[in-house]
Amino acid sequence: MKALVIDFVLAAVTILSAHQAPGQVSAQASSPRVSAEFQVEVSQLASRGLTLKQAVEASLEGASRYLAAIFQQEKPKAPNEAFEFRIIEGDGHASKTVFRRADFFFSFDLGGEPNNLNATDINRDGLKEIIVQSSSGGNCWSCNPTEIYQVRNHKVELIAAGPVQQIGDLNGDGVQELLVTDSRWESYDDLSHAASPGAVMVYAWRNGKYVYAARDFAPFYKAELERLRTAIEEAKSRITADEFSDEGYVGLAISVALTCAHMGELERGLKELETLLSSNVKSPEQSKHRAAILDDFKKGDSFKKLREIKYGDPMM
Repeated sequence: MKALVIDFVLAAVTILSAHQAPGQVSAQASSPRVSAEFQVEVSQLASRGLTLKQAVEASLEGASRYLAAIFQQEKPKAPNEAFEFRIIEGDGHASKTVFRRADFFFSFDLGGEPNNLNATDINRDGLKEIIVQSSSGGNCWSCNPTEIYQVRNHKVELIAAGPVQQIGDLNGDGVQELLVTDSRWESYDDLSHAASPGAVMVYAWRNGKYVYAARDFAPFYKAELERLRTAIEEAKSRITADEFSDEGYVGLAISVALTCAHMGELERGLKELETLLSSNVKSPEQSKHRAAILDDFKKGDSFKKLREIKYGDPMM
């Protein structure tokens, strides 16, 4: 299975441009061009079977120049060594690798789209961040995490990692928040993957780290609830007496409860969940299944899980 995943990933790699402006990712069929100070290091890596696929040059810390680069290994010893992500530091004349990580796949694109925030100061702390998406080779919500790096005192630091859906400024203060998938509920209660309940957790930059601060972004969550309730109305029409015909409806109902919990209104979410699960029932089997889910959220494992993450908890 892993080999199939790697074959698919490698086939989907976007070969990037030879023309690169500082802080931008190259995007064309030939290898990206890099500044002279990095060329010796890149050439040495090429002699070891590493092909440069994507590159970002930027002054990440002070006047020092850095090359954030993604390489593909020509003959990896293992599937999880097919790609390398490196950060190379230059002094204007020569350069050296100061950070390396290997995995199934890396890309500076997020969700298949170019990431214009790369090599910018997304959290306004005075340092520019490098944002890279990796892959562990699996097929799950958390199998393709986004990793965010800084360079501080010439040392590379990982400041965030997880299933980031989006990076955006939710409150207009110029600081980017991380919208992270709450992957704990994937395939909950053996619901089909398409019907799995989900929610978004908002992490904000506070005191030098990303922390869970969802309740501070009520407008975002209100919009999420509106979207879910619209989807619930559509899901109602698909419910029949067939046992699993209400999976989509049930998953969305749970998503409402999760979203309310993240915005700091857990009890409201549980009440709405009870109302939704008690409605639009078409068979005794559906009623029994929903009662078990509700019991789980009132006093089972889900009851505990809803309370695991506390306001201010760090992302890492």
